[in-house]
Amino acid sequence: MPALLRFLVRHVVVGFSAAALLVAALVFTDTAGFGTVLRASDAGLLAACLVVYFLGLTFSSVQIGIALMTGQATPDDDALVRTRSPGRDRRAG
Repeated sequence: MPALLRFLVRHVVVGFSAAALLVAALVFTDTAGFGTVLRASDAGLLAACLVVYFLGLTFSSVQIGIALMTGQATPDDDALVRTRSPGRDRRAG
């Protein structure tokens, strides 16, 4: 599997897992009657799936953005020659 695809899949899995856990916690704790509304509705399962889907998209995007911006991992670490950005201090020596 290419490095970029592996990078994206790993962070998408983390984002959707976090979304599923959040929705499960909201339903379990019945925050603001969310669990009650889902259980009482005919389309409650569809609504829960849509909430997980859209939260998963958001959390995955945030997860990928954080990973890229903090420099923890880049998709092409092996092929990329790292250069200093102009804003960083240069070491004397």
